[in-house]
Amino acid sequence: MVLDSVKDDAGTEKLVAALSTRLDSRLFEPHVCCFEGSPRLADLGRYLHTALFPLNRVYSPAGLLTIWRFRQYLEQNQIDVVHSFMTRADIVGVLAALGLRRVVVVTSRLNAGYWYTPGYKRLFRILNRFTTQVVTNSAYAKQVVSAAEKLPLHKITVLYTGVDLAQYSSSSGDLSVPASLGIPTDAQVVGVVANYRAVKDLPLFLRAAQITAAAAPRTAFVLVGQGELKPDLEKLALGLGIRDRVFFSDGRGSVPDYLARMSVACLSSLSEGLPNAILEYMAAGLPVVATDVGGNPELVADGATGYLVRERTAEALAEPIIRLLRDDALRSAMGNKGLERARSEFDLSAAVRRLESFYLSAAGKAGIAVGAQCCD
Repeated sequence: MVLDSVKDDAGTEKLVAALSTRLDSRLFEPHVCCFEGSPRLADLGRYLHTALFPLNRVYSPAGLLTIWRFRQYLEQNQIDVVHSFMTRADIVGVLAALGLRRVVVVTSRLNAGYWYTPGYKRLFRILNRFTTQVVTNSAYAKQVVSAAEKLPLHKITVLYTGVDLAQYSSSSGDLSVPASLGIPTDAQVVGVVANYRAVKDLPLFLRAAQITAAAAPRTAFVLVGQGELKPDLEKLALGLGIRDRVFFSDGRGSVPDYLARMSVACLSSLSEGLPNAILEYMAAGLPVVATDVGGNPELVADGATGYLVRERTAEALAEPIIRLLRDDALRSAMGNKGLERARSEFDLSAAVRRLESFYLSAAGKAGIAVGAQCCD
């Protein structure tokens, strides 16, 4: 498993750390390889093989040397499957495995390709010639990848991710963490879990918060994440007259700490693959209000576990939030249905089994012998 790093708490980093430690040790010997070290990578070293390949620029003498070193690592450790999870890792993984016999090469597209440029499309079309399979995390992303990269659908596999339900149960979370931000104890909390990046369109969330605050005076709003856009978001909240109602976690605490305090969970993104945030909302038993983009409809049952917002206006996003804040029974019913769906379809253990089956199938097709059949 190859990626830039596992240092951040973003979706992919957390996912790889969770999946790699849960693979059946009777069938798999996992290795996590990163381009940047971190405490989390060091901690993973207690459970599985880890390796660090420092990399700043792929297209440089040092980058080519790193690719060569990684190729040697694959040969020395008799790696059967190389699975990369980020763009730089895709490049390194494919190039390092070129010419190696019976090595399955898997690359990933874990979003809806909002960052695609003509250059990236050309790059991936070249890499795809030497790739065994491309993995996406939503059916929507599969269609986007196929169209953008001119890749046959049979060469793309959708692997839904999962969530550790126990980690997000109603009894989880340290309520003193959100309280330390100054959130009033009697407030109804509306939150969004997203790093402060442009694609998450947090200004839309704040403009909807302004409308919601006027209709529901006891409401507080929390943005769980971190990023360079925080000063801009603070300035916008001030200009909207709701700065005293808006709170930023700025990386403090963990996601369950904040979900345990929320009444309604939102996602205002411009583009998504299959967002971990919504999986976490469902696992915490929260009703979801999300924009109707990417793989969001594959998670949110509109009108049953939450609401999908099709119009990108503050008014459209605020309307279902206000409806849920005013109706305790509706909020509870939708949250419970979301939790039921998470249990039946998106439990992390099921995601691990899907990944194991995928690896075994790909290895078998490549003529790589496996020692046993995947467990139930």
